[in-house]
Amino acid sequence: MNPFKYGSIVLGKDFCGRKDLLKQISSHIQASQNIVVLGERRIGKSSLVYEAVRKLRGTHLLYMDLLGIKSIDASCRRMLRAIVTLEKRVSWVTNMIKTLSHLRPTITTDPVTSMPVIFFDASVELKASSIQEVLDLVESIGKKKRLVVVFDEFQDILNTGDANEAIALLRSKIQFHRNIPYVFVGSIRHKMDEIFISPNSAFFKSAIPISVDPLPYEEFSKFLIKKFEKGHRKVLGETLRQVFEIANNITGDIQQLCEALWEVTPEGDAVSSDKLKAALELIFSREQKSYEAFVSLLTDFQLKCLSALAKEGGKKIYSMDFIKTVGPHSSASVNRAMTRMIDINILFKRGKEIRFVNPFFKAWLLPRGR
Repeated sequence: MNPFKYGSIVLGKDFCGRKDLLKQISSHIQASQNIVVLGERRIGKSSLVYEAVRKLRGTHLLYMDLLGIKSIDASCRRMLRAIVTLEKRVSWVTNMIKTLSHLRPTITTDPVTSMPVIFFDASVELKASSIQEVLDLVESIGKKKRLVVVFDEFQDILNTGDANEAIALLRSKIQFHRNIPYVFVGSIRHKMDEIFISPNSAFFKSAIPISVDPLPYEEFSKFLIKKFEKGHRKVLGETLRQVFEIANNITGDIQQLCEALWEVTPEGDAVSSDKLKAALELIFSREQKSYEAFVSLLTDFQLKCLSALAKEGGKKIYSMDFIKTVGPHSSASVNRAMTRMIDINILFKRGKEIRFVNPFFKAWLLPRGR
C-alpha cells in the first residue's frame, strides 16, 4: 500500500516533525490564547493544528473551513454544519432546532452513520447578525467540554459582501469566550495581515501569529526515505533533492510527487531521477483537465506571461528581459496579466516573488512551449 498521503489531514506516524510548533500551539491552546497560523497552502498548517489538539487529552476540535466562501449566508451555514458534526447528541441538536427555529431547520438521520443531520431552509438568508447566534451555540458547547475552535482559510471571509461587519461581530463575541481558544488559519498573508495587523480591523492584534515554514530538508528527507524503505524501494538522494526543487519545498506537493514515484517504481527497484518523468506524467494525467480549464480562462497574452513565468521564474517579472519574452508590451500590461492570474488562483505572491499555486501545472507548461 502506498504510504504517502496528501490532500488530507495527516496525524500520528504520518505527521513529520515540527516539535517546536506543536509545543507552542499546545501551550497557547491550554492557556486559551487565540492564535493565527500562517503558511502557504499545502504546507501542513491544518495537520499541524489537528496534531497539536490530538495530543491534548480531553480537548475537542470544532473545525470550520471557510475556503471559497462568497457570502455571510454560506459562512454561517458552514459553521452550523460544523457544530452539528461535532455535537451529534440528538438532545442537543433538538435544542439547537428550537433556538434556531426562525431558520426553519429540519433534522434527518444519516442512513450510513445513524447520526443526526440538520438542514436549514435555503430560502432563509442568513445575515451578519446570525454570526452572533452561531457563536452563542459555540459558547454553550464550550461550557460543557474543553473546546478549540479552528477557522481554516479565514482570509476568505474578506470575500463576503459584509466582511467588515462580519469581522466586527465575530470579534465582539469571541473576546468574551475567555475559556475557548480560537485558531485562525490562513494561507494568503496580505489578507490575513489586513484582518489581524491593520489598525482599522476589529481583530487588530487580537491573536498571536505563528508562521509555518517548509520542513528542513534533512528532517523531511529522512522521513520520506523511511516511507520508501517500507515498500522495499530505495530512493536516491539526488532524486529527493529534485523532488523538493520541483515541488518548491511545499510539504503536500512533495508528498504528492513521492506518491507518484512510488506508483511508477516496482518493488525492489531504486527510485532514481529517471523515474521522475514517469511520475510527473502520472500526475499530469490525473490533473490535465484542471490545467486545460485554467488555460481556457486566459487570453493569449496572459498565457504568454504564464509560460514566461514558468521558464524565467517570478522574481523579475517587470525587468526588460522578462518583458521581451512576452512581446512588445508594457510593464503595466504584464502587471494586469499577473493580477488576473492571481485573482483566479493560478498564481500567488510571496514577498516580491510571484509563484505558481500548483507547481505541477508549471511543470506541465514547460515542455509544451506554450
